[in-house]
Amino acid sequence: MTQTQHTLTNTSTLVTIITGCDTGFGAEIVEQLYQKGGYTIYATCLTEKAVEAYKAKQSSRIRAIQVDVTKQDDVNRLRAQVEAECPQGVYCVLNNAGIYAGGFFDFASEESFQKIMDVNYMGIIRITKAMLPSLRTYAKSRHSPQGKHLPRARLLSITSIAGRANPPAHGGYNASKHAAESILDTIRVELSPWEIDVSMLEPFYAKTPLVASAHTVLDRVWKESSVEVQKMYGPNFIQGVRNHSQQLYDRSMPSKWVVDAAVNAIRKQNGASKARYLIGFWWVGTLIRLQEMLPSWIIDFFTRRIMKSVGAWPSDPFLLKDSQRK
Repeated sequence: MTQTQHTLTNTSTLVTIITGCDTGFGAEIVEQLYQKGGYTIYATCLTEKAVEAYKAKQSSRIRAIQVDVTKQDDVNRLRAQVEAECPQGVYCVLNNAGIYAGGFFDFASEESFQKIMDVNYMGIIRITKAMLPSLRTYAKSRHSPQGKHLPRARLLSITSIAGRANPPAHGGYNASKHAAESILDTIRVELSPWEIDVSMLEPFYAKTPLVASAHTVLDRVWKESSVEVQKMYGPNFIQGVRNHSQQLYDRSMPSKWVVDAAVNAIRKQNGASKARYLIGFWWVGTLIRLQEMLPSWIIDFFTRRIMKSVGAWPSDPFLLKDSQRK
């Protein structure tokens, strides 16, 4: 059995691990960080095609590896490679890998709830547990005479404003982001003795493949729903939701805002000093604070009003019209 050969990273560069780098935020963050220099970037990808695209750059500073964050064997393989190639430890881990699987509760399957939690929540757990020893190794090196100039170790995660709000039609996604933010709030304190900063980036809707795919997911779960459910909601319901979803996408912020915020959180001396970095239009923060302050009945009232105004409301919830036709 041949022994795997590992190429050591350059100790003059800081080691950063970024998950979910096939497309979207992850790919753009890797590219911007690479262009700025000073980092060895481990870019994890779900597909072999994406890995090969990174390898085509023929740069020792980008080390692409195929990792499915739902598979412990893949995560263990990443850990083994990083520990073999980076004895100096890992400076930063950015949990970016995520999926959208949703729709209204009536349409969403139990499997979709399980899948989205496995990626968006358990994926963070698996990667973070695997990388903690290397983060601690780096954090310890800052206490040596040679390491006093080094920035603090950091664990970053791209969550969402859905981790603090509960917009309808995104139940599974909301739940996964709430769970992610809860565990990150917890370990931020638990890891503070090792001087590892834990911070969340909370984007508003952004123009990414993940947000764009919401239309496809919506159509699929509607077609897979039962005839009875489709009758309750009515033929105009799906069109109303689809139109509203398109409007949200059209009004979304540029993905560059999130990419710039993530790169700043990695590069700046105190880039991960805050628990949360809300990314969006100026009014998003005000909206979130209002939702957190106001009584639930007020939030529910206005949410129902919006749903009705865009046509996302069941036309015959008790199938009364259906029974009258019979």
